[in-house]
Amino acid sequence: MSSTLISSLLLLVLSKKAQKPLIGLYKFWAAVFFTAAFVRIRMENRKIVKENNPAIIVANHGSNLDMFLGAYALPLNTKPLAKVQLKKIPLLGFLFSTVCVLIDRSSRESREKGSRRLKQEMKNGNSIFIYPEGTRNKGNEPINAFFDGAFRFAIEGQVPIVAMCSIGARHITPSDGYAVRPGTIRIVFLGPYITEGLTPHDVQGLKERVRNDMYALIAREDPMFSASKLPA
Repeated sequence: MSSTLISSLLLLVLSKKAQKPLIGLYKFWAAVFFTAAFVRIRMENRKIVKENNPAIIVANHGSNLDMFLGAYALPLNTKPLAKVQLKKIPLLGFLFSTVCVLIDRSSRESREKGSRRLKQEMKNGNSIFIYPEGTRNKGNEPINAFFDGAFRFAIEGQVPIVAMCSIGARHITPSDGYAVRPGTIRIVFLGPYITEGLTPHDVQGLKERVRNDMYALIAREDPMFSASKLPA
């Protein structure tokens, strides 16, 4: 039975048309995982991501659950940008290498290849999912500083930015652990942040606007952080 399943998956990968079924499988696994772990996902303002498609979707990254949250919450035509190390995860590594755009951040060649593929995915009408912090936030701030890449891509493609804020994920699974506690995670979408007419000179302003909005929401709503904090 296992060999039949593996063969079927390999056949699916041979066609680009197979990526949506595989993403659907990933979403199914995420739903099963959260159900089995007694974790409830509550989504707010989801129409924002449904009505602004394609888009660059940016999210805060503070928990090992985030890889499943994105799969659970986002449309089928979303391509996540992820680090190449995900290929090493048993069983799921195969799935990540198929449905994600994987890059090795230490390799300029890999970064350039990933950039070209992301641009092609946007031309094909797919949304791109990026963690603009670049790595998991293990500190005491609601979110870390953002890199420019997601915002530069959005302006170059003249597509909107949609922000996805996960609230409560670090309580369910801490940033440095894998144990899962029962509870509720809120997914709140913000935006859209329109890029039509913007130029590369507007990258910093767009980045700061999105980050400040996300920071304020997470600092106010997430029990892990003080409601009195202001954007850094």
